Amino acid sequence: MPTSLKNVLTSITEQLVKGGMTSGAAQDKAPLFKKAATLLQEDGASEDCEVNAYWVPGRIEVVGKHTDYCGGRSLLAAVSKGFAVVTRDRDDDIVKIITTFASGEKKVAEVRMHRDLDPAEGESWVNYPATTVRRMVRNFGINKGIEIAIGCDLPEASGMSTSSAVICYMFMTLSARNNIEENETFKKHLPTTEELYSYLGFIENGQNCNELAGDKGVGTFGGSEDHTGIMSGQAMKLNMFSYCPTAHEGAFSFPEEVTFVICVSGCIAEKTGAKMGDYNNAAFLARDGAKAWSKATGKSAANYKEVIVHTKEGGSTGVKESILDQIAKFDDGKHYPEDADRKYPAGALTRRFDQFYEENEVIVPGVAKAFAEADYTRLAELTDKSQQLTDTGLMNLVPETRALPKLARENGALASSAFGAGFGGSVWALVKKSEEEKFTKAWADAYYQEFPEVKGRATFFDMVPGPGAFSLF
Repeated sequence: MPTSLKNVLTSITEQLVKGGMTSGAAQDKAPLFKKAATLLQEDGASEDCEVNAYWVPGRIEVVGKHTDYCGGRSLLAAVSKGFAVVTRDRDDDIVKIITTFASGEKKVAEVRMHRDLDPAEGESWVNYPATTVRRMVRNFGINKGIEIAIGCDLPEASGMSTSSAVICYMFMTLSARNNIEENETFKKHLPTTEELYSYLGFIENGQNCNELAGDKGVGTFGGSEDHTGIMSGQAMKLNMFSYCPTAHEGAFSFPEEVTFVICVSGCIAEKTGAKMGDYNNAAFLARDGAKAWSKATGKSAANYKEVIVHTKEGGSTGVKESILDQIAKFDDGKHYPEDADRKYPAGALTRRFDQFYEENEVIVPGVAKAFAEADYTRLAELTDKSQQLTDTGLMNLVPETRALPKLARENGALASSAFGAGFGGSVWALVKKSEEEKFTKAWADAYYQEFPEVKGRATFFDMVPGPGAFSLF
């Protein structure tokens, strides 16, 4: 429900606590909302103006690296950093976005709601908002404009899904303005929250969702894990989801005596521009691995989850070994026969499946159980294995994200792992709350000693799982 801009300025902390934030986190976020409210005031809004306010966090992928678009599962938590969004309605069909970047530079973009909308040339930051507007116009015929002001403390390209959070807040704000939930097309095709999470992923990758036609998206070939983690987060819980289709498999308690310490490595983890090809390669390897298995067996499987299901139904006792044997028939280092322009090194397809199988079938459910039982020995074993398979199967670590988990463990972390798309990003470490301050200093010192060039770019913060995206009033 709308509230006054004055109310946002005076009661935001209370509303954030009601939404599930800790008192400390809520107090930390209040300045972000005041910043967004001030941006609206600078654009002419009075204190009595009716507005809506939303919190949209980033997410931690605890485990489940590059599993979602393969139909696999992951274990997720909403982070304590994200977007504070304050909006007011417009009487036209313009979407106006006002924000400030880390440099302090104020940015303003206006896009008209149109099914063929493209961002203005040179304004790459508008790509994700414009893509969301375009898709929602095409699918739901929305036409009511809105002004969106943003305060943000989520580090850009950090592996915490900044870009996917943009799609989530764009959908939430446009949905409320245009009353999407009463739209018959919405009710028919997105009747559950899980289907909505899938749709948000399809906005980004451009795929069709049921009969909701897709478009070019933003050019990445990811799944819906990021959007699911952002939208579904629960305070002091880790959520496990599987994908293709999205399904909630369980919520697992986060032990009271521990906390995450997050290191944003200072190495940019981009999914766009020059890095898009590297990011997409893991998806192509999985796609072509499923195709290779299908060609070898004469069966049809769209992704690795279907490959595993078919193999289990066939009564095979060595599921992983059987699948690897079939994929190996087309893993000779020449090229995948149906895509002569995409060549892989010998063994790349089987390495990718091995990583997926262990991560999906062993590590994700095992880590969820270890958290629920506070079994830190087992948790360390499984996350160490996940980190090692990331290096050998996905090959998307950089020296910094390869070293950080090792340094964390050497300085007393119970467990640690890199997360995000890869080629940069962040690392989580799990520590006892009583040891957090001492650990963080030791971890940072060890990191800066090995990589002095990242000092001033890397950041550290502690957090427990928080609430997912929600409307405050």
